[in-house]
Amino acid sequence: MVNNTADEHISQLSGLLYQSGISYGAVIVSLQKLTAIMRSFDTRCDLSFNHWKPIEILAKECGQFFKKNEIAGNELNLLIELLRFLRNSCGGLNGNLDYVLGHDDLLSIAKESLRYFIQKESPNEIVALKIAIQLFGNILASSEYAKPLIWSLFFGENIFRHLFQHKDVTIRECAMMVLFNSMSDENCECIFNSPEGREIIFFVSDTLLFSQIDWGVLFIEHLLNRPDFLDCCYSSLPLKHRLLILDIMEERLKSTQGDQNFLIPGALILYIKNIFLKNITHISEIKESDIEPAETVSMLSILCTASICEAYISILQNSTDLVQTTVEVLKCIHLMGKEGCSVFSILSDTKHLNDQAREEIAGHPLYCFKKNLIRLIGNLCCSCKDNQDLVRKLDGIPLILDCSKFDAKNPYITQWCVLAIRNMLENNLESQAIVANISASGKIADPKLLSEMGIQIHSENGKIHMTS
Repeated sequence: MVNNTADEHISQLSGLLYQSGISYGAVIVSLQKLTAIMRSFDTRCDLSFNHWKPIEILAKECGQFFKKNEIAGNELNLLIELLRFLRNSCGGLNGNLDYVLGHDDLLSIAKESLRYFIQKESPNEIVALKIAIQLFGNILASSEYAKPLIWSLFFGENIFRHLFQHKDVTIRECAMMVLFNSMSDENCECIFNSPEGREIIFFVSDTLLFSQIDWGVLFIEHLLNRPDFLDCCYSSLPLKHRLLILDIMEERLKSTQGDQNFLIPGALILYIKNIFLKNITHISEIKESDIEPAETVSMLSILCTASICEAYISILQNSTDLVQTTVEVLKCIHLMGKEGCSVFSILSDTKHLNDQAREEIAGHPLYCFKKNLIRLIGNLCCSCKDNQDLVRKLDGIPLILDCSKFDAKNPYITQWCVLAIRNMLENNLESQAIVANISASGKIADPKLLSEMGIQIHSENGKIHMTS
């Protein structure tokens, strides 16, 4: 019959430890049984001070291993099992956690394991390192007071830097768990205002480029709560890392529409808007092989998403420079496309395209760019007469009507043109008159477009009128 209570297993372990000449093999087996029952919360709750005595003896024994050049065999296996017991016993239980934090022999085992195994490479050594990190993660999850202690170890001793460069991705994942759970206002300041902190942002985003680790995404999202995040850290990152940050930011914005808890500061939206306006004027100068436009395209997509979020509508609709520049850029690239510029020219016939060609089109950095310009203009005009009037004065209405043809490089561009025109004409008689006159002159490229908008043109007493 298997012993299932902590008392029985602790008693068995104590008996082995007080024998002359400790048999590591027998101790490991006994400790494994004790560790297994620590998975139960109720069993963890049963641990008393007396139960910890043999564990302290083991910790002192294992502490001697670090004085050697190499820890291997049963010594390494015993150390791993001790770390595993400490990790399991601290899971969600403050009593056990306080005991570990209050006894140097136990805490130092975790610290020394971290320092010793951080540059080791054998499979068992990596296991020991991982369990040590997980132990600190359990401590953080249960105790807010432990943050300074763990931060001084991981950040102060530059351990984060080494962990985020480890060849084993699970080590990096565990390190990101510790990093996220150790975040506080004070620790955020360390991240933003030190070279070591900016290195951490680089290493985390670098890992996320190849591995979708939730803890890493949560860390970046936490930084997005800070109004100064982009201003402090964004520009120093390489392009691919900046694009990753923008992708996370857009996903956060999409979540904002359903949950106000996901709001990001308006200062970040203004930062994106300003960088977008700075870069977008050069968009027409690109060559086919350039990937730099990807950043501007991503920023445009963020502005489109933000422009339908109640928290940011006024910020963007009050930006006359954004409306004017977006219309002017649309006008420029539309004209370039008509003049034969292959990057911006319309692709209306896709019958001759094979799968590879279609993938190349979808993978181009300017894919959907023209459509999103129209989308942004339409959103900025929604229930905003000032922007409706501005777009009309910039000849934006006939421009968007002329952009309404099918284009494989800009899927659903026709539908976005329909929505943009509706938003520009809503409760605006002057703009409605523009469309009525264009329709009467026969200059609309696709007459069916008006009926899709629910718009009818008719003549009355020699004047052109529009109803919707």
